[in-house]
Amino acid sequence: MTQTGYVQGSGPSQGVTASDPAPKPALTHEELKKQYLTYLSIKNDEIKEQQDSRRYYHGSQWTDKQIKAFNKRRQPVVTFNRIGRKINAVVGLLEKQRTDPKGFPRTPKHEEGAEIATAVLRYVCDEQEWSAKSPIAGLNGAVDGIGGIEIILEQGDKGDIEVGFEEVDPSSFFYDPRSLRMDFSDARFMGVSKWADIDQVIEMAPDKEREIRASLESGSELTSNPDYENKWFSSSEDGRKVRLVDHWYMKGSKWYWCLYTGSTILKAGESFLLDEKERTSCKYIMYSANVDQDGDRYGFVRNMKSSQDEINQRRSKGLHILNSRRVIIAEGQSPDIEKLRVEAARPDGVITYPVGTTPPTFDDNARSAELQGQLAFLTDAKAEIENYGFNPALIGSGVQDMSGRAIQIQQQAGIAELGPYLLAFKGWKLRVYRAIWNAVQRHWTAERWIRVTDDQQMAQFFAVNQVQVDPQTGQPTMVNALGSLDVDIIIDEGPDTINMQADAYDTLSVMGQKGQQVPPEVIIELSPLQGSVKKKVLGMIEQAKQQAAQAQQPVQQIQVASETAKIQNTQADTRLKMANAAKAGADAMQGQPDNSGKETLDWQKALLSSLTSIKVAQIGAKTDMDSQQIATGLETSLHLSDQAHEREMAQINGEQQALQAEQIAKQRAQQPA
Repeated sequence: MTQTGYVQGSGPSQGVTASDPAPKPALTHEELKKQYLTYLSIKNDEIKEQQDSRRYYHGSQWTDKQIKAFNKRRQPVVTFNRIGRKINAVVGLLEKQRTDPKGFPRTPKHEEGAEIATAVLRYVCDEQEWSAKSPIAGLNGAVDGIGGIEIILEQGDKGDIEVGFEEVDPSSFFYDPRSLRMDFSDARFMGVSKWADIDQVIEMAPDKEREIRASLESGSELTSNPDYENKWFSSSEDGRKVRLVDHWYMKGSKWYWCLYTGSTILKAGESFLLDEKERTSCKYIMYSANVDQDGDRYGFVRNMKSSQDEINQRRSKGLHILNSRRVIIAEGQSPDIEKLRVEAARPDGVITYPVGTTPPTFDDNARSAELQGQLAFLTDAKAEIENYGFNPALIGSGVQDMSGRAIQIQQQAGIAELGPYLLAFKGWKLRVYRAIWNAVQRHWTAERWIRVTDDQQMAQFFAVNQVQVDPQTGQPTMVNALGSLDVDIIIDEGPDTINMQADAYDTLSVMGQKGQQVPPEVIIELSPLQGSVKKKVLGMIEQAKQQAAQAQQPVQQIQVASETAKIQNTQADTRLKMANAAKAGADAMQGQPDNSGKETLDWQKALLSSLTSIKVAQIGAKTDMDSQQIATGLETSLHLSDQAHEREMAQINGEQQALQAEQIAKQRAQQPA
């Protein structure tokens, strides 16, 4: 619950201040208090379980009555906090699987908008330290059974509204007790209630100072009495305080908010957050780890509490057995029983007894059997709590002698046991990303620059909400205006990377590992190296290429000279065949019978073969194509050309025969009969 969420967040851009008249709430003060008090009464058992879970997580696992009894019998108070370690391992697993938001388009025209959404989301998450706040929400869900954040709006340094978020303390959170879904989507109200300093409350609503001072209380009904508040107020001088309630509720199909104390309403209004369908939404985005048959929400502590108690009890009992010793004596035989008890328990004790009496005996065999039984049950309790939720293999414990495949199977089984919790946590993160994107679209109106790469010397940025001049019309236009950006995207999660450039680097790295040809210059350009290192490595690669090219020049010159000589010989043969073909054609025109048609066809085939050889040489000199591939393609072309030329030569021969027949007919017609 933050002050800035209401001073600047009551409207999309108008910036409501304390001097503005407060809108009338949709529900009265008494109706809102009734909702909150209903939660406190119905969820009393859940609230007590949350308090107990927090104590167990922090190692406060003995009651005052138990400690008093142990001290009386001089039994050691031993606490082996396995629950804290187990939950910390769960949070570590969440951090290990941490991913970044990523936008995907549903249609091709939304592709650019999805990239903008991805960059904006990562910018906000980085600026608001999402990597530090997300694990806290995961820890709260594992311990209290409820975790989440609140979306806040505050005035930026350039007149623009900044979008942020803060984690919610489960001990101060309340919600609709009729809600049963793990994502609270069926809740009609939710909020936070905390004790606040009077000066802070007056600063939030100075026009209500008289009502605020009149509502000072030494006690209040609007509290769930968490441990830290009891300790804080018991140490204060006068115990005077103000209970401040941040209440979000639905009226009809709309969300409203109201900030009030036990006696007066300070601020109220309609929700300043909208979803993708332009519907009002709640600023509290919460999730729960588990929901039981009574509708109560709980974390991991409930199912580990019994095993944790057994570990502590049996460990303490075992130490007590080792520190004590049972003595068997006849009644009235020892004048000082307490002295005998102390000496029997000491490892160097000295026990005396009157001469002529039976010495005392010790029940060591029975004590040893009892101790072994305690230790056996202690081992079972440890195994039970270690294997709850996920097995030790998931955090790399106890897998030293296993194969890689066996370790993978063990870890997959451990993750499967955490399935419901991991699904709830992932779904919560996706809802947070969507809420951030929707808030950014509505409240970011000023020009901003979004970083694409972390390279300081080759920085890449793109602008949103930037005014530029259209080169075609000459009129000012808005570039990447988030408020009017028609983006229909699906918010998903990608690999945990610093920025979008690192995403491309990861993708190309995987392609290279699978055998795809990726230029090394591209890999280095996108790699997360410093700019100076990138330039140095790229320069070394370019220098190596130049040296290799210089070394290949003599060989290439020899190859070019050889190919040139071959081409010249082919051209000479072609000219000779062309001359012979011309001579054959002249003889045919003079009526001399010869094989001119066949020689002409052979000449054209030779000419095509020569041109083909020239083309092969030219292509081989200019490209790096495989010669076999070139030859195969040209042979196919040559075969098709042969067929075409055969048809053409058949037509020419037919025309020549017709011409000869016509000349013979004319000669016969001129001869005398």
